[in-house]
Amino acid sequence: MDQRHLQGGDGDETVVRLQDQIEELTRAIEANPLDGGAYYRRGVVHGQLTEPREAIRDFNRAIELDPANAEAYFNRGMAHTHLQQPLLGIDDYTEAVRLDPAHTHAFNNRAASYIELRQPEMALADTEQAIRLDGQLSSAFALRAIALTFLWREADAELDAGRATTMGFDGRALDYLILRAKQRRIPLRPSTPP
Repeated sequence: MDQRHLQGGDGDETVVRLQDQIEELTRAIEANPLDGGAYYRRGVVHGQLTEPREAIRDFNRAIELDPANAEAYFNRGMAHTHLQQPLLGIDDYTEAVRLDPAHTHAFNNRAASYIELRQPEMALADTEQAIRLDGQLSSAFALRAIALTFLWREADAELDAGRATTMGFDGRALDYLILRAKQRRIPLRPSTPP
C-alpha cells in the first residue's frame, strides 16, 4: 500500500487525491504532449496544491496550445496574484475578459489587483462590471467599497460594505481592508483659490 494513504486527516486525503491527479495528468501529457486540456487541468491541480510556479508553467503550455482558453489566462492570473505579481495578474485577467466578456471573476480579480496597485479608478470600473454581471457577488461589493474608500467616497463605501456583509462577506475582514485603504490612500489636496 502507498505510504501516503496511511496519513490521517481529511486534509491529508485531499492532498493525496490531488497528488494522484497530478500523476495521472502527467501520464496523459506524456502520452499526448499536445493535449492542452491536460496541461490546463494539471495547472488547476497545482493551484489547488498552492504550487503557483508549477501552475504557471502548465498554464503557459495550455495557452500555447490553445490561445483562446480564457480559463487558462484567468487561472494563470490567480497564480501570479498568489505570487504577488499584480501586473502580470492584470495582464492575464485582461486577456480572460477579452476572450470572455462575461467573465465576472476575471473583472473581480483584476479589480483586486488594481487596488493593490493603488489604482482605485480602474478597480471601481471593474467592480461595477462584475456587479452588472452578477449582482450577488459579495466580493465585488467589498472591492468596490475599498475602491470608494481610496477615492474618499465614505458614504458610498459604507453602503457597499453593508451590502457585501449582508451577502456573506466577512465583516471583520472588510473592516480591516477598508482601514488599510484609508491608511494607504493619497491625501486630498486643498482647493486652490481662483
